Amino acid sequence: MREKEDWRRYCAWPENALSGNEAALLRDGEEAFPAMLSAIGGARDFILLEFYAFSDDSIGRAFADLLKEKAREGVGVYLIYDSVGSILTDRDFFLELAAAGVKVAEFRPVIFWKPYWNWIKRDHRKTLCVDGDLAFVGGFNITEYDAPRSLGGRGWKDMQAQVRGPAVTALEKLFWEAWEASTPVAGPRLPPLPAPERARAGDKPVSVLSAGGIRHVRSIRRSYRHAIDRALQYIYITNAYFLPDRLVYRRLIKAARRGVDVRVIGPMDTDHPYVRWASWAMYAHMIKNGVKIYEWQGPILHSKAAVIDGVWSSVGSHNLDHRSLHYNLEVNLNVYDPSFGAALTRAFRDDLKNSRLVTLAEVKRRPWTSKLGSKVLYLFRSWL
Repeated sequence: MREKEDWRRYCAWPENALSGNEAALLRDGEEAFPAMLSAIGGARDFILLEFYAFSDDSIGRAFADLLKEKAREGVGVYLIYDSVGSILTDRDFFLELAAAGVKVAEFRPVIFWKPYWNWIKRDHRKTLCVDGDLAFVGGFNITEYDAPRSLGGRGWKDMQAQVRGPAVTALEKLFWEAWEASTPVAGPRLPPLPAPERARAGDKPVSVLSAGGIRHVRSIRRSYRHAIDRALQYIYITNAYFLPDRLVYRRLIKAARRGVDVRVIGPMDTDHPYVRWASWAMYAHMIKNGVKIYEWQGPILHSKAAVIDGVWSSVGSHNLDHRSLHYNLEVNLNVYDPSFGAALTRAFRDDLKNSRLVTLAEVKRRPWTSKLGSKVLYLFRSWL
């Protein structure tokens, strides 16, 4: 009974959490990519893929060849890619997939003569659902950057959650909502497949939280805020683009002031260095108030994960920045389970060994030009 009360304390909407799931943490690409390829290879009925970036490189072609093979076997294969995220991928790549029987749709195609607003809202999700039985949610795209070095990739650091049970149905419903909002690359728009309720697969409560704008009632940000406010022991956050809005920023500081161990791992090397520079504008105030900031020293950090008190865990595509909050389609799995939380806690503490603590003295002795640059970029964080 105590365990039930504990997870409900951290869950913003306990009545909407889905019971009866099994969930596992895939700590890196070495675990995630073989698991995804194996799931696709074993599919018998249908495969649903929704990825921000799907590249025409060695990794993208390996996935594409497998998808074509499954389509020839009669498996229903559906792919959504984002027009901006996959802007460097030639359209012929997706037309070849469509010609092989894969149903391909592009989210909000880029039209160069349309106003800027047409570019802003993007599908930033990275999900894979197979046969209504298994789903993957995380930060990995289908590119050489994300793939592990053992598969010829660059080994960017990321995480993924694998789930079975009723949460799979909720993820399928989000996929079909995005499918209806996307444009087929060839042929007519096909109707969504039914998403019947799935049987229990375990005992873990899971919330499937999506984001599509700040007005989303049950947003990922609000789930963060609720859990942070109820933290008793520790808050561990790993985030590739750590530019939280004031709501989350202030709550992290309040948590540290009341004695909670608040630690954040951000990137040292990053594909968007201006975001890292903007983040430094917050560091002095956060460090003064007890928040410990670290920078990951390994390959580019792309993770979006957090764990609070080993009870509340969140893994997905949502960055703690303005774009994820206001514009993008995002999805995170919140898992309320001590075993999953323990795995994510261990992963975070292991990552600390390869991370460098940012000190207040270091922040203060930065050249004034660097400090000014960080402040200016932070003022324009809504554009980053």
